[in-house]
Amino acid sequence: MPSPNLYKDLNIREGAPLSEIKAAFRKMAKTCHPDCAGPGREDVEKFIKAQAAYKKLLETAVAKNRARRKGSREGAAAQPYLWEGRREEDLDVIYSLSVLRPGAGEGRRLVLPARAWEACPRCLGQGRTLTRIGLGGLHRPSLCPKCEGRGSIDHPIKLAVTITADQVGRERIRLRRAGLYQALSGRRGDLILELAWVDRLTKTH
Repeated sequence: MPSPNLYKDLNIREGAPLSEIKAAFRKMAKTCHPDCAGPGREDVEKFIKAQAAYKKLLETAVAKNRARRKGSREGAAAQPYLWEGRREEDLDVIYSLSVLRPGAGEGRRLVLPARAWEACPRCLGQGRTLTRIGLGGLHRPSLCPKCEGRGSIDHPIKLAVTITADQVGRERIRLRRAGLYQALSGRRGDLILELAWVDRLTKTH
């Protein structure tokens, strides 16, 4: 944990993010750098302290980011599956996965990238909105700019699926109402996991 004095030397709050640290150092350099501040000893000493604090805080932030990225890579590597592909059939979304075969009495927890779908709040699921024409108060229907006429919008989520011992060996697992969403009809598809059980995870492509 960086010393509070490092933040004090840059005149910023303790725990400030990297963007704030950089901005504070740039601001201080404009007023206290020897080339700008003139011969004043106090300003030069202030700049030297700020420069040392900036260097240490920058090193700390870089080390944290490196550790965070390493943790993310290790977490991804620890996933007990390999992604083989994705396709759609009507409103169903199908994931093809190679899953590491568990030992006796074990299960598998899969954390999968997915999409959460809902009716577009701008067109209320209609896919079309009214666009004003000129100043006469006339409107004409047009594709909704938010959902581009689909009537539904989506955002990324992480979907956790636990495969229990009695499911091990099954080739397909269906997750109800986790697929695509058709707002006009109110239909929602399923997410289907096509599983190939393997003893070792090896990329084939």
